[in-house]
Amino acid sequence: MAKKDPSIIILSSVLSAVTVACTAFGTITLVKHSRSAPENTPDTSIQQLDTNDRSTALKGKNLFTDLSVNTAGINYPAGILDKLKPVYAVNSDVAGWLRIPNTPIDTVVVKGKDNSHYLKTDIYGKFTKYGDIFMDYRCTIDNLKRNTILFGHTTYDYQQVFAGLYNYKDPEFFKANPVIEFDTLTKEYKWKIFAVFFTSVEPKDDNGYVFNYIRPTFSDRSFSGYMNQVAQRALYSTGVDVNSSDKILTLSTCAYDFGKDIDTRMVVVARLMRDGESEEIDENQVKENPDYRRPQSWYSKKGKSNPYKNSEKWYPED
Repeated sequence: MAKKDPSIIILSSVLSAVTVACTAFGTITLVKHSRSAPENTPDTSIQQLDTNDRSTALKGKNLFTDLSVNTAGINYPAGILDKLKPVYAVNSDVAGWLRIPNTPIDTVVVKGKDNSHYLKTDIYGKFTKYGDIFMDYRCTIDNLKRNTILFGHTTYDYQQVFAGLYNYKDPEFFKANPVIEFDTLTKEYKWKIFAVFFTSVEPKDDNGYVFNYIRPTFSDRSFSGYMNQVAQRALYSTGVDVNSSDKILTLSTCAYDFGKDIDTRMVVVARLMRDGESEEIDENQVKENPDYRRPQSWYSKKGKSNPYKNSEKWYPED
């Protein structure tokens, strides 16, 4: 019999903390912009931009060389990428840079001492209702753990920083954009998406179970169970293979597809591309999964039978 994961309380706490700012979350884009500085933003030419402003500002801009920051005298970590020095000069909590093609997502990623700080703190350390994209505090930058997790919020009207992830609900968008870029401070990486799924984050909504997809480490023995949970929830198959030696990147954002009463996340998971691997995918293997797993509360609300009700629960082991 599977034992209850002792980290389930931690998982719920982490996901609950990330929920707090779901209704008002944006990002900092470090480019010059001429509009007046918003409240609590330093008097500088680097401004906070909302999603629409970002799309305009990104055109023809170099997000690194356009920074109005004095980088003299900064003590940089060994091996830092030259292109990330300007943003590191703004804040030493900078962990990397995330870019997703054909979306507005092209932005700095920070990492705090917990998963709450950057919910309502900008890259300058100032309060903001928007927060920033941030790496799970348990993850590492120099030596990637098995699973690197990035959080960002999306409002109910899908207008904020990670709203671009919702393009991946459409398998045709995935076919055209299967590879994303997430660079750490010291290395550039490309990642190939292998699944897109929804999952509830409250035990009460799914027969007492929460899929712990935000675990940074778990054993090779646990890998097949993890992949089975992902496959049950995947909106479509991608044909992208994943093995126990692959590094995983998890992008997590708030979702409302099951209704406001079911606390849900949309998750895009990718694996680190292998040496010499093509960025192409086999489009013939991309097939929609109409019966992907929903939480029990969704089936009950719809008056439907839950085919996954008696599925084995997965609890990661180190």
